[in-house]
Amino acid sequence: MLTATLYGTSSCRRYQKMHKLVLDEAARLNLPIQVNEISETAELVQFSPLSLPRLYINGNLVATQNPPKVEQITKILEQENA
Repeated sequence: MLTATLYGTSSCRRYQKMHKLVLDEAARLNLPIQVNEISETAELVQFSPLSLPRLYINGNLVATQNPPKVEQITKILEQENA
């Protein structure tokens, strides 16, 4: 099973877009995925506010600030699932 971890707040549009993108692509590829959302201030203070939101897939940093393109997520999910 793949694991995606999102750091940021759900009120952020970029965070929401990353979240939806990961779930949609995993569903489209029929891959099981667990999404962990980290939004507690104590966890977020380790990052610069300018580098949020952050997306990790299986522990690897995939995106900071701006959501990646669909093609990038597709490629990463397929590689991580192999």
